Amino acid sequence: MQILITGQKVKLSALTPRTQLQVQVHLQHPDIDLALFGLSADSQLVDDRYFVFFNQPASPEGAITLSGNPQQRTFSIDLHRLPGTVERLMFTATSDSQPVGAMSSGTVRLSDTSGPLAEYTLARAGSEKALMLLELYRHSGEWRVAAVGQGFSGGLKALIEHFGGEVTEPPASVEPPPPSPPVRPPPPSPVLSKLDLRKKSVSVVLTKAGIQGVQARVMVVMDASGSMDELYRSGTVQDTLERLIPVAMKLDDNEAMEFWYYASHFAQMGDLDEHSVIGLVGESRPQNQSGQSAAVKALGFGNNEPPVMRDVLDTHRTYHQQDRTVGAATMPTLVLFLTDGGIDAATSRQIEQLIKSSTGEPLFWQFVGLGRSGFGVLEKLDTLKGREIDNSGFFAVNDITKLSDDELYQRLLSQFAVWWQAWQRRKPSGTGTPTPSVSTPTARGSKVSAGRPVTLTKSASVSLQKAGTITTALEWKGNGDLDLYAFYVLKDGTVGKVYYKDKGRKSKPPYITLSGDSRTAGREEIILHRPELLAHVLIAAYSAVKNGLGSFASYKPQAVVTDNLGQQVIVPLLNRNHFSFWVAITKLDFTDSSQNAVSHVERYSGFMIENSPKLHANGTFEMNKGPVEFKK
Repeated sequence: MQILITGQKVKLSALTPRTQLQVQVHLQHPDIDLALFGLSADSQLVDDRYFVFFNQPASPEGAITLSGNPQQRTFSIDLHRLPGTVERLMFTATSDSQPVGAMSSGTVRLSDTSGPLAEYTLARAGSEKALMLLELYRHSGEWRVAAVGQGFSGGLKALIEHFGGEVTEPPASVEPPPPSPPVRPPPPSPVLSKLDLRKKSVSVVLTKAGIQGVQARVMVVMDASGSMDELYRSGTVQDTLERLIPVAMKLDDNEAMEFWYYASHFAQMGDLDEHSVIGLVGESRPQNQSGQSAAVKALGFGNNEPPVMRDVLDTHRTYHQQDRTVGAATMPTLVLFLTDGGIDAATSRQIEQLIKSSTGEPLFWQFVGLGRSGFGVLEKLDTLKGREIDNSGFFAVNDITKLSDDELYQRLLSQFAVWWQAWQRRKPSGTGTPTPSVSTPTARGSKVSAGRPVTLTKSASVSLQKAGTITTALEWKGNGDLDLYAFYVLKDGTVGKVYYKDKGRKSKPPYITLSGDSRTAGREEIILHRPELLAHVLIAAYSAVKNGLGSFASYKPQAVVTDNLGQQVIVPLLNRNHFSFWVAITKLDFTDSSQNAVSHVERYSGFMIENSPKLHANGTFEMNKGPVEFKK
């Protein structure tokens, strides 16, 4: 096997006489997408159908096909079947959220049926969000291989435009109109993120099943037993969790899924959302990773389903009782339980009893078998007797990465939909889509009255009258060390932050001050002295490393926004996060000339990521993108 270095070019005939090839790309990266561009001789995209990626995994004639998971893709190529217009094949990597250089390792391997031919080890890049990896190209009638390694700071958009592709719809025609409409249809939009496409898929499944608009708590249990090693190492577990997030975003009132690991024992990890799921799973099972909690480290090697099922039931019952206490309508719970099997007869009996005991509750068990190995009672759920209503489903798949998103969501949700409709018929009163509970979301544009505090729920916002000064307090329970940050944008475009190392200034920019660094007491304050000179402020909290993991869940912090007019907005953290160092809590918008706005944002950093949030000049922000703020 030949080892390639950046810039090196090799004749394909020097490596193999064959034209049926495989290119395997393996990148250890928290959030990566791999794609192939079929290009003309002058490096322009021949046809939109030759942009091969996760949502278009084959070229029209099948000469190029894509398989695998996001961190390890295999492109199968038959050069003989390619049309003559395709003279270059460029393999690329892009990330929506982090530089490609965030990868811990990366290799590109060229193989044929005889085995590996050449390998290119990728150097860790800088801040680029797109990277051209390897190119197969035709020169003087002969195919060659080139190790490229060139990055683009603009990400996927810059890469597509570099190859002559279109990212957005063409602008409207100007007068006079062209004599005839373009023959070529608009390209499929690669601009839609993977997350957006998956959310659409979930919506379609829910609509077809007749349960669109239903809210449900989503709980996910993931097998971490020893036999799962390869699925963790290959990135399949990380990919699967990311594919489950859109289900929670469409069903769960917090747009997050409560998450457990289990093996011989179990560990409740709290809520995962679209941000905190990024990079959660490393290259090994969680109990073998550094930085994990004591509960995770004690998971063990075997598989023991009943204890984690009991904990899931207890958690569900706690929430259900809270709903009943405040008079809210019934909200169902969907449990997605992923296991690779090995369930013996004794364990099967316990599982059967737990399923039967919960048949009268608004909870549905959806088991997913990973592989084909000994699922015990799960394989008999359709015929399980002694239940008032069928409250469980099961399907097994040998390789979950080969299931399309549409098929995965259909399998995950179809039986849940049938169960929920049946459960509602069984319970004719007090059921249905849940009504708001005590912390009612305040509609965008509504206003707060002096002396009447408003508590915001997930993604809600509220308007305040213009005030002279605004105070935002971070309050938490316990004696841990949380730090309050104010990321700001002034109306003159200045961007910065106020925190324990720079406590700001009252009479000079940024007109924001921090009360101090409270290392034990459960309160810190930031005062905005001249709101009229501010455009945007993002309030965030950092949990010092000495607190250990799980501090946000245990300290239950909230932001309290008050002003000199007596208006008050409480912004609690609703998700139960056990592993992030950062949370963005609320955003204040001062760009409207007549009123201010306070929004509930609640976004968490990824697992073990110390990088702070980054607030942009236009008021948008990103997690995991700022500098590292390490405090022991």
